[in-house]
Amino acid sequence: MPSKTRKSLEALVAYLKQSKSRRSTILNGQGEPGHRAAPARGGNHDTRIGSRIDVGEVIKKAGKEYRRYKFQLNLNAQDSTLKKKAAQDSHKVYSTADVEIKGDRTEEEEEQAMRDFEDQLSKNLEE
Repeated sequence: MPSKTRKSLEALVAYLKQSKSRRSTILNGQGEPGHRAAPARGGNHDTRIGSRIDVGEVIKKAGKEYRRYKFQLNLNAQDSTLKKKAAQDSHKVYSTADVEIKGDRTEEEEEQAMRDFEDQLSKNLEE
């Protein structure tokens, strides 16, 4: 049975996939390091999902630029387990994913980039 942290990650990825603008935020590497990529602070998605994707630094790999995204838990999570974990260290990074900064992807390339993003977050998850 998946942990509550993994379930929260899955709910967050599903939330990102529901909206083209949310996907674009991630795939275009938008945002300032330390700020949220998704979901927006406040509102019911933030507490219901119980986790967030924060914008990380830009890194270079093989001559290409990538944006690192960080998966973290929220202090205001509805789920008591997630809330307790976040209270221990609200800045703890449970997973990361690096996305190539590229603005002109085809629809197929976008789908592949989102799958890669999801796979990295899942593979790198530390519970």
